[in-house]
Amino acid sequence: AILDTIQLEMNQAALRTNDRRLILAPGNYGLDYLHETYPQFADIPVVKTSNFIGDTLDMAAAAHFEQVLLVGHIGKLVKLAGGMLNTHSKYGDCRMELLAAHAAALGLRQEKTQELLSCVMCDDALRILREEGLYAPLLSRLAERIEVQLQHKCGPMAAGAIVFSKEYGCLCQTAQAQALLEKIKEN
Repeated sequence: AILDTIQLEMNQAALRTNDRRLILAPGNYGLDYLHETYPQFADIPVVKTSNFIGDTLDMAAAAHFEQVLLVGHIGKLVKLAGGMLNTHSKYGDCRMELLAAHAAALGLRQEKTQELLSCVMCDDALRILREEGLYAPLLSRLAERIEVQLQHKCGPMAAGAIVFSKEYGCLCQTAQAQALLEKIKEN
């Protein structure tokens, strides 16, 4: 039923836009962040993906959208960085494992990696990364991994992502997201 609703919203979005741009938000956090941070996006259709990021990207491609911007909370999009295209917890909750693996690759000490793995919320993990001086490098890596996953999934459709947290605001964005943002600002 959720996928049918997403498909209906996608069809409505396709009818409302001539420039073939679309914004996707995995949940209410993403919708709220969009409205507060990017009021200039009000004319671009927004489709709520729920946990079905991969399916929604497939629908966007089938509807011949040319540009898709995914705006989501780190709790959802860190999973995308790990290749999870359905972010529901029944398929796995690898948020801390992904953050810990990238942090360890960047040199996070073993005891801090263990502390990061015991975090429940991504904001707690971000606090540790800040304290350890790995906040910016890890978020850069995260954006790169998300971009790789989006490119693999979307093929010729331009797709970018903006990752945020409620506590820290905008955390990172993919290179393609920056290009899409600049095009939006031009219009």
